[in-house]
Amino acid sequence: MNTELRSAGTIDEVAPPEVASAAGPAAAPALPRPAPRPLSSRVIALFGLVLGVGVLVALTLNRKIFTDVFWQLTAGQWMLAHHSVIGLDPFSYTETHRRWVNDEWGSEVILASLYKVFGAAAFNIIAIVTGSLCLVCTMLYARALGARGGRLASISILLAFAIVGFVTQDRGLSFSLIWLPLELLILTKARATPRWLWWLPPLFLLWANTHGSILVGLMVLGVELAWSLAPERVLARVGGIGRSTHRRQLAVVSVVGLLASFVTPYGPSLLFYDIGVGTNSQIGQYISEWNSPNFHSVVELVTFAVVISVFVFAVRRRRVMVLEATLAVVFFLGALHSNRISIYLYVAVAGLAASLPVRRLWGPRARRVAGALGIGLLLALASYPSVPAGTVTADTPVQAFNFLSTHPGRIFTKYTWGDYSIVRHRATFADGRTDLFIGPVLTDFFAVSDVKANPDPILARYDVNYVVWPRATPLAEYLSHDAQWVVVDRTGPALVFARRAAWVTQPHT
Repeated sequence: MNTELRSAGTIDEVAPPEVASAAGPAAAPALPRPAPRPLSSRVIALFGLVLGVGVLVALTLNRKIFTDVFWQLTAGQWMLAHHSVIGLDPFSYTETHRRWVNDEWGSEVILASLYKVFGAAAFNIIAIVTGSLCLVCTMLYARALGARGGRLASISILLAFAIVGFVTQDRGLSFSLIWLPLELLILTKARATPRWLWWLPPLFLLWANTHGSILVGLMVLGVELAWSLAPERVLARVGGIGRSTHRRQLAVVSVVGLLASFVTPYGPSLLFYDIGVGTNSQIGQYISEWNSPNFHSVVELVTFAVVISVFVFAVRRRRVMVLEATLAVVFFLGALHSNRISIYLYVAVAGLAASLPVRRLWGPRARRVAGALGIGLLLALASYPSVPAGTVTADTPVQAFNFLSTHPGRIFTKYTWGDYSIVRHRATFADGRTDLFIGPVLTDFFAVSDVKANPDPILARYDVNYVVWPRATPLAEYLSHDAQWVVVDRTGPALVFARRAAWVTQPHT
């Protein structure tokens, strides 16, 4: 009997006869606990994606809308109502004669269509969907480069924090955060299977009709082609790996992709227009998002520190993915020049991080700590406060435009308030469509707003009837002491000045 029990694997359950007779029936000792089964890398990556999307959802639901989204919505509604793209500018009184090349008309139509169905919830829907698709596409791209498990989870969470400020406000720009990682995924797959390259022309067609950053897509493809043509000695000198060997297919697709980007309501002129906007000195001088970062934000400091760390580690190992490393350098220099480029830098660095060698730094205890922190973050996001969809920021001059709704006439208002003026169906002097006002109008606008010249002759030349301006600013102080102007409303964050001669003759006065 003992032999049978031993062969069955229960040898510890048999006690010697003398022990059994002295102590009675022997109690079976506990079997050793099996080691806990570790989570699969796929589950870990999925958990990271959930956290990343949670960041986007929580911060989107807490954001109040302002600036560009107002004119983007109104432009989309105009195009839906007229069944055509906008030709001459319908929203200003200074450039009504000028053709507006609207390089993100497609994203505006999508926003307006969603608004027609879902109302103000459309602002949240489009931000969450585009941001989430950016995370998904970037994770697929990182996975194609070899990232798994915790690395994919980290990429998703960090990228969500990096892009959330952009996707919650600029709708056209957020579409480009889908197209860029998709392009990088296609190029990565095409290094082994070149037929993947033929997905690029339709991608460029979508990109060109949703945002002017199609130039970024063409540049990325050009870098991939250039490295495929580079001599081996150059590749060896920089320690580069991962270049494509399909030179002919890349060259052909580059030409076809460029032609596909011409298929817009504006034809090839859209690309030349975008080049002009990107290189214009007035835009870089006056618009904050086109300026260099000031690093006052902790999130901005952390993200740039992560970017530099990843790049340094990649260079030190002397085996860098040439496309990803080149893009990281180009976008890093671009981000130092313009805040707007930083989102593309984060996507490129995600690819660089994905290609780094695997190091098993996570033991069971570290994984438990990381999991607890992840659950804590998820709970914190779930309890994050939200505001009703479509809520505007407290400094938006709602009361001023309510007051002026019964007073027709031309309004001069703060640059960022011009966007709100459009959604209230009042023509603007200048607004967030900066590229439209490049030239004398933009010069005159800032001459008045910064009080660099006597405002009265400029305002009279444009037949301005009202000035809506923030309190305690140089222009507000100037007009308060100017005999030609009188304050007629001060119920909100803005003062409303009316031209005195016209105001005193109105019946209600």
